[in-house]
Amino acid sequence: MSTAQDDHSPPFFQTRQDHRPCRSRLNFRPAAGRLVPAAEAPGWRCRYATGGRRYHDKPDPLRYSSALQQQVVLIDNISLRRFKRHCVAPLIDIAHWRTHIFSRLLTIVLVLGIGTAIPSIALAAGQGLWSLVAVDLVAIGWLFALWRLHSWAYRTRVFHFIAIVFLVSVGMIVNVGQVAQPYLIAPPVFAAVLLGRRSALAALGASTLLVLVLSIRGYLHAGGATPDASVLPAWTIALNFLFVGALITVSCSTLLQKLVASLGHLHGVARSLEEGKDTLSSLNAELRLTAAAVAQLNDMVLIVRTNGTPEVPWPITFANDAFVRSTGYTREAVLERSMLMLGGADTDLAAVERLSEAMRSGARARAELTTYTKAGLPFWTEIEITPFLDEAGTHTHCVVVGRDIGERKKAATAIHRLAYYDVLTELPNRRFLLERLDALLLEAQSGQGWGAVVFIDLDHFKYVNDARGHATGDALLRSVAARLTALMREHDTVARIGGDEFVVLLPRIGHDHDSARSAALAHAERLRDALSDAVEVGGNRYNASASLGVSLLPHPGQRADDLLREADTAMYHAKARGRNRVALFEAAMRAESEQRLTLERDLAGAIERGELLMHLQLQCDADGKPGGAEMLMRWQRADGRFVPPDVFIPIAEASGLIVPLGHWALQQACQAWLRLNAAGHPLPLSVNVSPMQFGQADFVAQVRAVLAETGVPADQLILELTEGLLIKDRDATIARMHALAAIGIRFSIDDFGTGYSNLGYLKRMPLYELKIDKSFVRDTPDGGDGDAIVRSILAMAGHLRLRVVAEGVETREQAAFLAANGCPVMQGYLFARPQPLAQVLASLEAALAA
Repeated sequence: MSTAQDDHSPPFFQTRQDHRPCRSRLNFRPAAGRLVPAAEAPGWRCRYATGGRRYHDKPDPLRYSSALQQQVVLIDNISLRRFKRHCVAPLIDIAHWRTHIFSRLLTIVLVLGIGTAIPSIALAAGQGLWSLVAVDLVAIGWLFALWRLHSWAYRTRVFHFIAIVFLVSVGMIVNVGQVAQPYLIAPPVFAAVLLGRRSALAALGASTLLVLVLSIRGYLHAGGATPDASVLPAWTIALNFLFVGALITVSCSTLLQKLVASLGHLHGVARSLEEGKDTLSSLNAELRLTAAAVAQLNDMVLIVRTNGTPEVPWPITFANDAFVRSTGYTREAVLERSMLMLGGADTDLAAVERLSEAMRSGARARAELTTYTKAGLPFWTEIEITPFLDEAGTHTHCVVVGRDIGERKKAATAIHRLAYYDVLTELPNRRFLLERLDALLLEAQSGQGWGAVVFIDLDHFKYVNDARGHATGDALLRSVAARLTALMREHDTVARIGGDEFVVLLPRIGHDHDSARSAALAHAERLRDALSDAVEVGGNRYNASASLGVSLLPHPGQRADDLLREADTAMYHAKARGRNRVALFEAAMRAESEQRLTLERDLAGAIERGELLMHLQLQCDADGKPGGAEMLMRWQRADGRFVPPDVFIPIAEASGLIVPLGHWALQQACQAWLRLNAAGHPLPLSVNVSPMQFGQADFVAQVRAVLAETGVPADQLILELTEGLLIKDRDATIARMHALAAIGIRFSIDDFGTGYSNLGYLKRMPLYELKIDKSFVRDTPDGGDGDAIVRSILAMAGHLRLRVVAEGVETREQAAFLAANGCPVMQGYLFARPQPLAQVLASLEAALAA
């Protein structure tokens, strides 16, 4: 049904003549978050009360919209304010009241009209006034039709109503006489009330014109005068009517205009009050939300005043729930008490003073403190203080935010222990030792006394590991750590730097070299004696003697690495003298270090001088038939003396010379294979590759270049790697292995079981064979752990379809044991010693001839 809208009605508001509630053009926001126009939510109706009655339509606005079915219609903040404003608007809007008055008036006039028309029609009919009967019937019918026709516009219905009043007025004057003349004042009054001054003046003009016409026709005449056709009396009547009617009409319209202005002003005041109320409600809601958010934070929040007293500095005025939960205090117990109540014995007073100074100066500050709960339990708290200024810029309060960082401190402590302490013995590790040694050097060089470094290495510890396993070895190391710790003075440091090596730092043991030397050696002897006592582990007793090297400090130009090197050198001299001894580093030992440097220098030019050789050691089956060979590097100096591989190879690795040496060895292996192949013995050759060489970014390219240069088939080259290669850059190492395997290179894990031993990576590497370390083969067959280890390796290799080579085979019994357990290839002095290529070729020819 369409609605009529007065000229003064706001564009967002519509009313109905039948007193039904308005449909407000509001937007609604359903659960999905989209604004829905009112036309799409037909279930919405405004509710308001007028004239003591409550009007409403169904469904209720707070119920589900029929258009949205299961979605709840949510009104956004703007629409909610518009809803309040526009549903309250009819109460103070003149257009609405005109509509309401007209609707009520129409009903009342119809009821009264019917009530008075029935006897009037009866009387008129009895007197034969049929024209009056017709007027009454037409007026009642017209009025009833107008009451029913709600679809007509408001102004149209009002015009018809006034026309009915004109009809009845004229009919009464014509049939009854001038006694009905006051009826003609009703149209302009109704127009003034229902339409406004302009329409009222138009109706007054029409009424005056009818009075003039009726007066001329003789229906109206002046009091005491007889009706005639004179125009002058008619004008007199019309002008008097106009005057009186104008007074009434203008008074009514002016009153209504003033009422409209007053209502408009009232409307504005009401709107301002409503908006102010909404703003205040919104601010209160935000304040409550902020308070609730602060109260529910996991961080502790305190608000303290800055105007405390010396007895109660920084009084607390607010504490949130997190503070109550963390400290155990109730809010009532802490309000107006000093914030310093949370301190205790372990609280850093300097940090507290720094925070207090920041609060006094209105600056931001942050600190980590040990605070205490109500029960006296300490916990670490990160405190952050922010000053609060009022509108005048005065520093009145401080906001204190506290975070429990106990877990973070525990994690930091755990990380620190992992970084600076040995996991097995819980002693400081090498990193801690070096930092402490740097500090000790600075202390000694500043004149605070001499110190000493004691390097400790357990004697024959490897035998314990090999014979009893790592669990026993670990227990022995823990026992050694406990004994050493028990002998430490307050400022001494004992550290485990790896394996079975320990270092003790002895600060301030003397004021000169001689006193420091005597004190250091005496302390070292006490350490040696303590370690010489037998240790019981798992029901067995072990003698864990140790060799100790001592180095004194300070000496000019000494560094931490120099001290450790000197102590290490002295320790090796103690071992060389029969173990279980103490040796003090002396200048002569430095000469040996110089010799090591000389070897390093000479090794750098050994290739150019032709001093390096490649020997081959054959790999054979149980019957002695060769199936391959390993290339082994030898160094024969210009004076004819051989330098053992276990001497120069570590030097090469430590100095980085192993990279060019390894590249040269690769070239020599390819040249050797060409000679073997030319002689009719194309044996696959194994070449050791150090982790440093394999880690070179261009190593794959180097191998390809050597193969391309020599023409050796890639599958005739076996690269032997150690398990330790996987410790660093594991993914890059495996990727490099796959790149080489793609061109046919085969890989062998050397000394399997003695290194990294992460079996999980065996399936990721493109392996061809495993080499059983000679330390495992040496103890076979004895029916003990060595046999079990060898069998396990062979069984595992069989499941992984890997070739196995057993190193260090020196006896027939070992060979028989290995062959019986499925080891196909063996290498050792039993079959062949490392020999130059020429001798190997000669032995192969001799074996072939035999």
